[in-house]
Amino acid sequence: MKKYQLKELKKIIEYILFYRPDEFGLFLDDDDSLPIKELMWALHEETGWKHIRLGHLKELAYSGLELAFTHEEKHIRPKGEIPETTANTLPPRLLFFAARRKAYPVILKHGLRPGSRSYVPLATTEEMALRIGKRRDSKPILLTVHAAQAHDSGHPFFTCGDLLYLVKNLPAPFLSGPPLREPPPSRKIPKKEPAKPLKPAVPEMTGSFLLDPERDPDPMRRQRRKREKERKRQRTKERRDKRRRRS
Repeated sequence: MKKYQLKELKKIIEYILFYRPDEFGLFLDDDDSLPIKELMWALHEETGWKHIRLGHLKELAYSGLELAFTHEEKHIRPKGEIPETTANTLPPRLLFFAARRKAYPVILKHGLRPGSRSYVPLATTEEMALRIGKRRDSKPILLTVHAAQAHDSGHPFFTCGDLLYLVKNLPAPFLSGPPLREPPPSRKIPKKEPAKPLKPAVPEMTGSFLLDPERDPDPMRRQRRKREKERKRQRTKERRDKRRRRS
């Protein structure tokens, strides 16, 4: 990356960290750190910065430029002081949050929780909520947050610029969204019985016919023949025995 490009990258990162992270749908944790992967998501949404990769941040760290932030393995952190968020601020009546489709049933049951971050970001506009949500799901589900009602019930809200509010957690009764889709009923597919093997076709010849033993009009015929053969063997054996005794 050229020198002037590194300077521009330095400026936009410092602007995010020190001035307006909310413009990019970002916020800093309690230790003033920002996950690098979230910074990359936000930069890729900006015109002219879609090509930025982790290697460019490492290149910036070793460029010799005076940076107002430190680059760690998974986080980026400002060196100087940043404006603190105001605790227990009265939020607007409604805020918005875009949830991942897989997480939506859990959120409706247990509410919003921060996960690996310190806070859950709530947007003042639907557009900003969807922008943040699409970073994790291409088709997130938009939730309406009854923020003023939650605040009156004792849940503190923290400001982050003009576009974001932060909460530690928020119970499900203060959230509303589209109803869950019931899974379609399972259809049991009947098992197909194996087809009975067909008898091989026998070519017909003129002036001939084939005997089918299964269609014999006298089914006892074969048993009588079997007994008759057995008697003949027995008589033959008896004659042989008589000859041996005479000799």
